[in-house]
Amino acid sequence: MFLVFLVSASTFLWSCDKAKDTVQPDALTATQVQKVKSGKDKEDKDNKYKTDKIGQYVSKDVQITGYEDGRERPTRPKYDAVGDLGGYSVAPCDPCEPGGGGVPTPPTSTFVSSEGLQGIGDIYNLQFIKDSDPLPSAEPGYTRLNADLNRGAGGKYIYLEFTRDALAIKSSHPNYAERNYPVTDIKAQGYSTGMTRYWYPPTGFANIYEHTCQCVTPDAWFDYKIIDLNDGSKGKYIYAYLSKHSSQGTPIKEVGILYGNSSSIQPPLGWVKVSQDLNEGAGGDYIYFCYKK
Repeated sequence: MFLVFLVSASTFLWSCDKAKDTVQPDALTATQVQKVKSGKDKEDKDNKYKTDKIGQYVSKDVQITGYEDGRERPTRPKYDAVGDLGGYSVAPCDPCEPGGGGVPTPPTSTFVSSEGLQGIGDIYNLQFIKDSDPLPSAEPGYTRLNADLNRGAGGKYIYLEFTRDALAIKSSHPNYAERNYPVTDIKAQGYSTGMTRYWYPPTGFANIYEHTCQCVTPDAWFDYKIIDLNDGSKGKYIYAYLSKHSSQGTPIKEVGILYGNSSSIQPPLGWVKVSQDLNEGAGGDYIYFCYKK
C-alpha cells in the first residue's frame, strides 16, 4: 500500500507540472514579453530564446535576414483571443485537478489615429518611415502615427505618415502627378513571396512608399521605395496601396492604426477596418489600417 501511495503521489506531482507547462491558445499581453537574450548568432536567438511559451512575441533584438531575394519566409505561431481555438489562457492550479484551468482571454486593443493632427481636411498622401530606432522623424509636411507596424514581431520599426497638404508631396515622389487628388481608399495584401525590385500594385491603386534618404545607385535620385511591412520579421510579405480614384468613393478624412490580441478587434464607430493583418505570419499583435470618410 505504501508503494502504491508513492506512485500515486509521483503521478499527481507530474500531472501538476505538466499542467503548468501546457500552452493553451492565448494572445499574450505586452507585460508577458521577455527580452531576447543577447548572443553572437542573430538567427540562433530566435530559435533558442523564445519570448513566450508559444513564440508569438519577440523583442526588437530579433532581426530576420537572408530573405532579400523574396523567397518564402518561415512563420511564427499566432493565437487569437477569440479565434477558433477558443482563446483560453492557463489559470494557476494549486493543487492541479483534472479538467481545471483556463479562463477566457478577452480581446484588447489600442487605436491611434490622425484625428486632431494637422487640422482637418482630406488626406493627400500616405507613406512609411522605417528605422532601427523607435520614433524616427517624419518627412517635413507629414505627421507620423505612433504605432509600430511590426509591433511584437521583432523586425524594423515601421510607422505610417500622412499629410493633408498636397504641396508636401515632393516632385521626386512616384505619385507626384496625382498630388492634387485626395486619397479615396487604402488596402494591404500579404504574399508568400516578395518583390526583388519592382512591384506592381492592384488595378486602380498605387504603392504606398517608404520615405528614405539612403539613396544609392542606380536610383540615386529616388527618395522613395516600396516597403515590406514585415521587414526584418517572419511571415508574409505585406505591401500597402492607396487609390485616388473617385470610383473608390469620397475622400478619406482620417487614417488610423488598430492593434491588439485578436482578429476581432474593431475601431471606433464610423471607422472602416482594412481586413489585412499587417503582422500576418510574423507573430506579434494583430495590426490593421483603418480610415474614416
